[in-house]
Amino acid sequence: MSHNDNEVLIEIEKLVKTYRMGQETVQVLHDVNLTVNKGDFLAIVGPSGSGKSTMMNIIGCLDIPTSGSYKLDGVEVKGLSDNKLAAIRNDKIGFIFQGFQLLPKLTAIENVELPLVYRGMSNKDRRKMATEALRLVGLEERMFHKPSELSGGQQQRVAIARALAGQPPMLLADEPTGALDTRTGQEVLALIEQLHRQGHTIVLITHDMEVAARAERVVRMKDGVLTEERAERRERREAFAGIPDGV
Repeated sequence: MSHNDNEVLIEIEKLVKTYRMGQETVQVLHDVNLTVNKGDFLAIVGPSGSGKSTMMNIIGCLDIPTSGSYKLDGVEVKGLSDNKLAAIRNDKIGFIFQGFQLLPKLTAIENVELPLVYRGMSNKDRRKMATEALRLVGLEERMFHKPSELSGGQQQRVAIARALAGQPPMLLADEPTGALDTRTGQEVLALIEQLHRQGHTIVLITHDMEVAARAERVVRMKDGVLTEERAERRERREAFAGIPDGV
């Protein structure tokens, strides 16, 4: 894969999201605008209640905007049926969750194969793609182990392999180090950075400013409003330069 600054993957314009709560309507996202090109590494950072989880759900096609536009890889998401949204999630997005979301009775390779099963892929093809994905994250020798036989860091690597297996245009990572100790979290972030260098488009959701500082671009969600933070990102990187891992 190669970075392409001219190819837009995510295009969000004047996006609004409201929810009905009893008799009241609560607006969670306010006129959000965001463009992400193929090959970008973007972090969306913000505290609990800022709207970043709602933003993640919309980017991941788990929810739809109330108004405004969201185009993913050129397709307008608003108005699509549940079946079409499910197909887009399976084809276009590789999800990496804080809690790994692995099925305990399946081996590592069976967990990685699962999204490929939903695509109707043959046994031979999906086994080949899942094996390659596990090799990329350094777990080829653990592919027949179940989640309970793996460490937290290894489980997250399986989750990353599952996200990679179908070769989706975007990896969407929700607090990917949240369930890990500091050292293991650093290892997982290093793997995500490596995937970015290989050309993968990554959108990372986090409340942790140090995690966000690893990204190429940082945007902040506050009270449902999104703002870019280019200058602050550079300052944070300079501040963290020279600090040993684990501190």
